[in-house]
Amino acid sequence: MSKLSSAERKARDNERFSQRVSERREKGEDVVAYALANKKAVKFLTKSEKKALNERKATLQEELKLKEQEELRRIEQSFIVEEDSEQ
Repeated sequence: MSKLSSAERKARDNERFSQRVSERREKGEDVVAYALANKKAVKFLTKSEKKALNERKATLQEELKLKEQEELRRIEQSFIVEEDSEQ
């Protein structure tokens, strides 16, 4: 069995991801969630799906930022409580 060249591998992978995205779309599954999990699938999304992907990414980043801020507040509060109990 001959090895595939880099271009052949890339073409094969692109075809596979294109097919997977199409299959998920036909089944009515969430292709945007699939693209979030598999970055290679992003280029096979439609314009509206790409827009939804970007919106979800922004939402996820905002949620992560809020969680980090809440964690920092919680840590700061634990230090304040410890300092107060030491005095």
